[in-house]
Amino acid sequence: MYKYCLECDWHASTSDGLAEPEVSKRAIEHFVETGHTVESVRIPPPIVLQN
Repeated sequence: MYKYCLECDWHASTSDGLAEPEVSKRAIEHFVETGHTVESVRIPPPIVLQN
């Protein structure tokens, strides 16, 4: 999971060795402190199955 701010250079990611709950917690804290919008991307992206 990768979370990033749309208004500044802030980001947090599981690829940095953080667990998903910690990434989410940091994103919420960033929003509360700054009011900035935070987006997320799943790493790796989900697999799409086609029939």
